[in-house]
Amino acid sequence: MTATKWITRVVSALLALALFLGSLLVVVEIVAAALGRAPAVLPYSDWTSWLRTHSWNDWIVNTVLVGLVILGLLLLLLAFRRGKPASLALRSESGGVDVTASRRSLEKSLAAAATRTTGIVGASASVSRRTARVDAQTVAPSQPGVREEVESAVRARLDALGLERPMRTRVELTTKDTR
Repeated sequence: MTATKWITRVVSALLALALFLGSLLVVVEIVAAALGRAPAVLPYSDWTSWLRTHSWNDWIVNTVLVGLVILGLLLLLLAFRRGKPASLALRSESGGVDVTASRRSLEKSLAAAATRTTGIVGASASVSRRTARVDAQTVAPSQPGVREEVESAVRARLDALGLERPMRTRVELTTKDTR
Protein backbone atom coordinates (compact mmCIF):
# COMPACT_ATOMS: atom_id res chain seq x y z
CA MET A 1 0.00 0.00 0.00
CA THR A 2 1.33 3.42 -0.90
CA ALA A 3 2.12 6.18 1.56
CA THR A 4 -0.66 8.33 0.15
CA LYS A 5 -3.22 5.62 0.82
CA TRP A 6 -1.97 5.27 4.39
CA ILE A 7 -2.11 9.03 4.95
CA THR A 8 -5.59 9.21 3.46
CA ARG A 9 -6.83 6.36 5.62
CA VAL A 10 -5.34 7.77 8.81
CA VAL A 11 -6.67 11.27 8.13
CA SER A 12 -10.10 9.86 7.27
CA ALA A 13 -10.19 7.76 10.44
CA LEU A 14 -9.10 10.69 12.62
CA LEU A 15 -11.65 13.00 10.99
CA ALA A 16 -14.42 10.43 11.44
CA LEU A 17 -13.43 9.95 15.09
CA ALA A 18 -13.40 13.71 15.69
CA LEU A 19 -16.83 14.11 14.09
CA PHE A 20 -18.21 11.20 16.12
CA LEU A 21 -16.85 12.54 19.42
CA GLY A 22 -18.01 16.05 18.57
CA SER A 23 -21.52 14.85 17.85
CA LEU A 24 -21.57 12.92 21.14
CA LEU A 25 -20.51 16.06 23.01
CA VAL A 26 -23.28 18.05 21.31
CA VAL A 27 -25.87 15.43 22.28
CA VAL A 28 -24.65 15.49 25.91
CA GLU A 29 -24.88 19.30 25.96
CA ILE A 30 -28.38 19.26 24.43
CA VAL A 31 -29.58 16.77 27.03
CA ALA A 32 -27.99 18.84 29.84
CA ALA A 33 -29.65 22.01 28.53
CA ALA A 34 -33.02 20.23 28.21
CA LEU A 35 -32.77 19.14 31.85
CA GLY A 36 -32.01 22.75 32.88
CA ARG A 37 -28.46 22.03 34.02
CA ALA A 38 -25.19 23.87 33.43
CA PRO A 39 -22.95 22.86 30.56
CA ALA A 40 -21.78 19.29 31.13
CA VAL A 41 -18.50 19.21 29.22
CA LEU A 42 -18.15 22.18 26.88
CA PRO A 43 -17.93 25.65 28.43
CA TYR A 44 -19.92 27.19 25.62
CA SER A 45 -21.00 30.16 27.76
CA ASP A 46 -17.31 31.11 28.10
CA TRP A 47 -16.85 30.64 24.36
CA THR A 48 -19.82 32.84 23.48
CA SER A 49 -18.62 35.61 25.80
CA TRP A 50 -15.14 35.40 24.21
CA LEU A 51 -16.65 35.55 20.75
CA ARG A 52 -18.72 38.62 21.72
CA THR A 53 -15.53 40.48 22.69
CA HIS A 54 -13.71 39.72 19.42
CA SER A 55 -14.62 40.89 15.92
CA TRP A 56 -13.99 39.33 12.53
CA ASN A 57 -11.04 41.68 12.07
CA ASP A 58 -9.07 40.42 15.12
CA TRP A 59 -5.82 38.68 14.23
CA ILE A 60 -6.61 35.57 16.29
CA VAL A 61 -9.95 35.07 14.54
CA ASN A 62 -8.35 35.59 11.11
CA THR A 63 -5.50 33.19 11.97
CA VAL A 64 -7.90 30.44 13.06
CA LEU A 65 -10.05 30.92 9.95
CA VAL A 66 -7.05 30.86 7.60
CA GLY A 67 -5.82 27.69 9.34
CA LEU A 68 -9.22 26.05 8.89
CA VAL A 69 -9.29 27.00 5.19
CA ILE A 70 -5.80 25.55 4.68
CA LEU A 71 -6.78 22.36 6.52
CA GLY A 72 -9.91 22.06 4.36
CA LEU A 73 -7.92 22.54 1.16
CA LEU A 74 -5.41 19.90 2.24
CA LEU A 75 -8.24 17.46 2.95
CA LEU A 76 -9.74 18.20 -0.47
CA LEU A 77 -6.36 17.66 -2.12
CA LEU A 78 -6.03 14.28 -0.41
CA ALA A 79 -9.58 13.34 -1.37
CA PHE A 80 -9.26 14.22 -5.05
CA ARG A 81 -5.71 12.95 -5.65
CA ARG A 82 -5.73 10.21 -8.20
CA GLY A 83 -4.19 6.98 -7.05
CA LYS A 84 -2.79 4.10 -9.01
CA PRO A 85 -5.24 2.72 -11.55
CA ALA A 86 -6.85 -0.64 -10.85
CA SER A 87 -6.56 -1.53 -14.53
CA LEU A 88 -4.85 -0.22 -17.64
CA ALA A 89 -6.40 -0.02 -21.08
CA LEU A 90 -5.09 -2.28 -23.86
CA ARG A 91 -5.45 -1.68 -27.59
CA SER A 92 -8.51 -3.37 -29.02
CA GLU A 93 -8.71 -4.80 -32.52
CA SER A 94 -12.47 -4.35 -32.75
CA GLY A 95 -14.27 -1.08 -32.18
CA GLY A 96 -16.58 -0.69 -29.20
CA VAL A 97 -14.77 -3.30 -27.10
CA ASP A 98 -12.82 -2.16 -24.06
CA VAL A 99 -9.95 -4.42 -23.10
CA THR A 100 -8.05 -3.90 -19.85
CA ALA A 101 -5.34 -5.57 -17.82
CA SER A 102 -5.30 -5.36 -14.06
CA ARG A 103 -2.44 -3.38 -12.60
CA ARG A 104 -1.45 -6.24 -10.31
CA SER A 105 -1.25 -8.77 -13.14
CA LEU A 106 0.79 -6.30 -15.20
CA GLU A 107 3.18 -5.85 -12.26
CA LYS A 108 3.57 -9.61 -11.88
CA SER A 109 4.14 -10.01 -15.62
CA LEU A 110 6.86 -7.33 -15.66
CA ALA A 111 8.55 -8.82 -12.59
CA ALA A 112 8.53 -12.25 -14.25
CA ALA A 113 10.00 -10.81 -17.47
CA ALA A 114 12.78 -9.15 -15.48
CA THR A 115 13.47 -12.32 -13.47
CA ARG A 116 13.90 -14.35 -16.69
CA THR A 117 16.82 -12.09 -17.63
CA THR A 118 20.27 -13.61 -17.18
CA GLY A 119 21.92 -12.48 -13.95
CA ILE A 120 18.69 -11.50 -12.19
CA VAL A 121 17.66 -13.56 -9.17
CA GLY A 122 14.50 -11.69 -8.19
CA ALA A 123 12.40 -8.72 -9.18
CA SER A 124 9.37 -6.72 -8.20
CA ALA A 125 7.44 -4.21 -10.25
CA SER A 126 5.22 -1.22 -9.59
CA VAL A 127 2.98 0.34 -12.24
CA SER A 128 1.41 3.78 -12.15
CA ARG A 129 -0.51 5.59 -14.88
CA ARG A 130 2.57 6.52 -16.91
CA THR A 131 5.54 4.65 -15.42
CA ALA A 132 6.54 1.05 -14.90
CA ARG A 133 9.22 0.69 -12.23
CA VAL A 134 11.11 -2.57 -11.84
CA ASP A 135 13.38 -3.30 -8.88
CA ALA A 136 15.62 -6.22 -9.80
CA GLN A 137 18.14 -8.06 -7.63
CA THR A 138 21.37 -9.40 -9.04
CA VAL A 139 24.02 -11.54 -7.37
CA ALA A 140 27.06 -10.00 -9.05
CA PRO A 141 27.32 -6.26 -8.43
CA SER A 142 29.14 -5.24 -11.59
CA GLN A 143 27.80 -7.25 -14.48
CA PRO A 144 27.93 -4.96 -17.52
CA GLY A 145 24.76 -4.62 -19.55
CA VAL A 146 22.38 -6.23 -17.04
CA ARG A 147 20.33 -3.07 -16.59
CA GLU A 148 19.95 -2.71 -20.35
CA GLU A 149 18.88 -6.35 -20.67
CA VAL A 150 16.26 -5.93 -17.96
CA GLU A 151 14.99 -2.70 -19.55
CA SER A 152 14.81 -4.46 -22.90
CA ALA A 153 12.89 -7.41 -21.43
CA VAL A 154 10.45 -5.11 -19.63
CA ARG A 155 9.97 -2.95 -22.73
CA ALA A 156 9.39 -6.07 -24.88
CA ARG A 157 6.77 -7.31 -22.39
CA LEU A 158 5.00 -3.95 -22.42
CA ASP A 159 5.05 -3.90 -26.22
CA ALA A 160 3.68 -7.45 -26.36
CA LEU A 161 0.79 -6.49 -24.07
CA GLY A 162 -0.17 -3.61 -26.35
CA LEU A 163 -1.02 -0.92 -23.84
CA GLU A 164 -3.14 1.92 -25.18
CA ARG A 165 -0.72 4.51 -23.78
CA PRO A 166 3.04 4.05 -23.86
CA MET A 167 4.80 3.82 -20.50
CA ARG A 168 8.17 5.01 -19.30
CA THR A 169 10.27 2.29 -17.71
CA ARG A 170 12.58 2.69 -14.76
CA VAL A 171 14.86 -0.14 -13.69
CA GLU A 172 16.68 -0.16 -10.36
CA LEU A 173 19.32 -2.82 -9.77
CA THR A 174 20.37 -3.92 -6.30
CA THR A 175 22.87 -6.55 -5.30
CA LYS A 176 21.40 -9.41 -3.31
CA ASP A 177 23.45 -10.43 -0.33
CA THR A 178 24.23 -14.18 -0.65
CA ARG A 179 25.78 -14.66 2.78
